[in-house]
Amino acid sequence: RLLNACEQLATEKGLGQLDAGMSLARQDAYRRMVDRGFRTWLQGVTMHKPNEPGYSHPDAYVIDDWR
Repeated sequence: RLLNACEQLATEKGLGQLDAGMSLARQDAYRRMVDRGFRTWLQGVTMHKPNEPGYSHPDAYVIDDWR
């Protein structure tokens, strides 16, 4: 639902591109974004202390903002 809302808002505002961050650790969420036409253009690294997954695990559906 969040991606639908973001895409709708981008369309309403006349934006030609929608960027959204996603950890590859969230495998299903990433696959769903790729299936919708999103493509990887930046790779980053997140580190959680003390080396725990934090919010980057397969059951999490989180869109990151790395601006």
